[in-house]
Amino acid sequence: MNKIKLAIVGAHGLPAKYGGYCTLAEYLAEYKPEDFDVTVYCVADEYEEHPKMYKGVHLEWVKYPARGLMAWKFHTYGIKHALANGADKILLCGPNGGFTLPFYRKHRDRFYLNVGGVEWKRNKYSGLMRWVMRQLMRSAVNNSAHLVADNVGMQDYYVEEYGRRDSEVIAYGGDQAEKVEITPQALEKYPFLTDKFAVAIARIQSDNNVEMLLEAFKDARMPLVYIGNWNVTEWSRGIKEKYSKNPNLILLDAIFDIPILNQIRSNCAIYIHGHSAGGTNPSLVEAMHLGVPLLCYDNGFNNNTTFNKAYYFKNAEDIKKIIENISEEDLEKEGKEMRKLALEHYRWETIAQQYYDFFRR
Repeated sequence: MNKIKLAIVGAHGLPAKYGGYCTLAEYLAEYKPEDFDVTVYCVADEYEEHPKMYKGVHLEWVKYPARGLMAWKFHTYGIKHALANGADKILLCGPNGGFTLPFYRKHRDRFYLNVGGVEWKRNKYSGLMRWVMRQLMRSAVNNSAHLVADNVGMQDYYVEEYGRRDSEVIAYGGDQAEKVEITPQALEKYPFLTDKFAVAIARIQSDNNVEMLLEAFKDARMPLVYIGNWNVTEWSRGIKEKYSKNPNLILLDAIFDIPILNQIRSNCAIYIHGHSAGGTNPSLVEAMHLGVPLLCYDNGFNNNTTFNKAYYFKNAEDIKKIIENISEEDLEKEGKEMRKLALEHYRWETIAQQYYDFFRR
């Protein structure tokens, strides 16, 4: 049987340990059908070991980084190598190869692009960088024959910004997130687990509305546990210094121990999602699978992901009102609704099948 050769370019590598694209690659490997031969391009410096195979897919190790100003080299190498080795389909995770794709216009029909979100709108970047990223994304979209939108909001954006009405809506999965009972060890380290608390997990950058959330919870009826990379920038360090002395705000550094992280987020009273830019955020889909009630920033993308059945806010006052007035019964009901929607729409086995069906067509 002649297998379809699929290359995945843009995920940092396997096994997954960084971000939504890596998780996507992980489950495309997990549920790979027999008629596909899959290669994933991986960042060598991010892994101590460099095996040739993982879960039945080939791993190609690359010396270039997948983030920062040099990310385009990682994508360019992957695209060039995949074409040279006869890839029938190339899944581009993110638009960082956008300026390379015009040189391979005759192969346009092989390119399947998932931009993830609208990165150029993030206000953490300078005006010049945002302009460059916008042109990069435009080139990637215009030079890829097949587009994946991770929710309806992203599909609408393709139409409005580029006039492309041919995108395929395929979401992210989130069923790798599991509800975990609190252990004595976690309780000893995080004593707030004994009481009701809200939780937010995000990079500490302004487009995630960090300060808005902290202002809303500094005197709320339950504390906010905010988990993020507080020590990366001068701005994030300043925010931490400003709010860390408030007893109602528990600011924790990023937690990479998944069982511990799941204990915290799956036992919260309400999950706060402040992301204002992008498409379907993987952490939001995971929270839905955990069956916790959700309070999301009202930006369209988050509304589409949660089927307009979560709670939404535009400012700190909205958050305060909702937290003050929401009942235990309402919280429990909404958590169950989120879990039901997640099981119906965001399971990796189904997502992988949709991708492979799309590649076959």
